[in-house]
Amino acid sequence: LFVRHANAARPDLPLPDEDRPMLGGVEAYASPHDWKRDDQKRPVTEKGKEQAQAAREWFLGYPMRMQEARTALVASGARRATETLQLMAERDTCVSILMCPSLHPAGIAPEMERMFATLGYGPISKFLPDAAAAEAVAQYAEIVSGELAGVVSSYGGGKDTVAVFGHAVFLNAMALYLAGAVPGQAPPAEPWISLSPEEVERLLGTDLGEAEGLLFENPGGFTHMHS
Repeated sequence: LFVRHANAARPDLPLPDEDRPMLGGVEAYASPHDWKRDDQKRPVTEKGKEQAQAAREWFLGYPMRMQEARTALVASGARRATETLQLMAERDTCVSILMCPSLHPAGIAPEMERMFATLGYGPISKFLPDAAAAEAVAQYAEIVSGELAGVVSSYGGGKDTVAVFGHAVFLNAMALYLAGAVPGQAPPAEPWISLSPEEVERLLGTDLGEAEGLLFENPGGFTHMHS
């Protein structure tokens, strides 16, 4: 399951424990990593808390079975992603969070970041106008998928579901890559996700909203989860 974080504080508002907002876009900082450090501080808003609370209805039920602690919980290093996870997964026991820093795209895949700065939010289909763009999407997703595989495999919790909390269209890119469906991508020997051609088309056109999810079930099936 891939979950986009809930509504977060705007970059032009003061950062938590700071007397200043973010300096601007990536170009305003000495490096993408400096921008990433500030961007990761942005918290979930009151609107975001309401979104996450509403999303608990589908997240805690079938097929997540959170009450049975069957789900491994993974988040990017961004505060808004971990706060969304905590709000959606909160129970009467402590929630353990696995961290996958590359889920936050800054400094990971420059070409993918440039496309996002130009195109903004929306379905992954608009990020795939040509072979060069598709290659940039695949390169980003390959990096993150490799780290995610390492994070999950190192966690010997016996979980049968993985919930990944991250960012906008970048989650769609990962899902498309794990299904072996990025245009021009060499078909994986054993794809993580099995989708029919019709489901691939739906994934390409899905605009993942705040606190919404993309659920992929084994052996197949794709559901857009939302309140």
